[in-house]
Amino acid sequence: MKRFYGLPSLVLERDQSVLTIGNFDGVHLGHRQLLSKTVELAKLISGPACVFTFRPHPQEVLRPGQKVKLLNRYDEKLEMLEQAGIDITVEELFSQDFFSQSARDFFLNVVVQGFKARHLVVGHDFAFGKNREGTLEVLEKLCQEFGVALHQIAAMKVGDQLVSSSNIRALLQSAGVHEAEKLLGRFFFYRGVVRKGDQRGRLLGFPTANIRIDEKLELPNGVYATWTLVTRGSLAGKYPSVTNIGIRPTFQSDEGKLVETHLILPNDSTIDLYGEEIEVQFVERFREEKKFASFDELKTQIAHDRERARAYFNVI
Repeated sequence: MKRFYGLPSLVLERDQSVLTIGNFDGVHLGHRQLLSKTVELAKLISGPACVFTFRPHPQEVLRPGQKVKLLNRYDEKLEMLEQAGIDITVEELFSQDFFSQSARDFFLNVVVQGFKARHLVVGHDFAFGKNREGTLEVLEKLCQEFGVALHQIAAMKVGDQLVSSSNIRALLQSAGVHEAEKLLGRFFFYRGVVRKGDQRGRLLGFPTANIRIDEKLELPNGVYATWTLVTRGSLAGKYPSVTNIGIRPTFQSDEGKLVETHLILPNDSTIDLYGEEIEVQFVERFREEKKFASFDELKTQIAHDRERARAYFNVI
């Protein structure tokens, strides 16, 4: 996938494309419907499947001081767009000037002149231009005027839940990782490079791989059943694991919030992951984080958590 940063940098090798526009935070099941349709149409016209997206999230510009709790880092989002079959992504700097464009100017600058779009794929709640004046009715008229075929994808539900980034955030903020997975179509995850800590987990007999939460929604503190992906050489694989998110109140640590993952390996063996990037996927929440009266009490609880994870993943 070719990545461009800002519309002026876009280079098209063909004079037509298929375009979809949006934030795509989470690249959830609803987003994937748009992306699938975009890829399908691109194959029909032998042109590139394109995404026009934004950075930072528009709400951070429109509501200064409010940090959006992203479901994915920007690099993760681009990776997932590529996995969905997208050929070209333009990541536009979202600013007040950009937002101030009229709907017509936005359509001309982005859809017609920028991407030379023959087809435009949008979601059920798509709106564009200053003050979101570009309603579906306005968009239909512009597409008709400039010969662009418009495809609007209906809202998607899983059970009685609307698939949306905001609904997924709400589920995750209440520790509903299992419910969120149904709307995402995958597990919510954190990626990071394993860092050296104080090695208290190793002293307790439960070594952990520790990473920090970076530029992403923070799950509530607690203990979770997880999968841990390791990509390094002979150790590459997907391992059942149990993960604590929190501040380790028993130790009165000043390291801040950490993701501490204990891999469940055969015969309770260990592997050295310092300096390696891992991905921790959250499957189910077991319990809240709490402070224990002694290290022995903590050690007993961790052993219980590990055995619960063994049973959960059916690991002997």
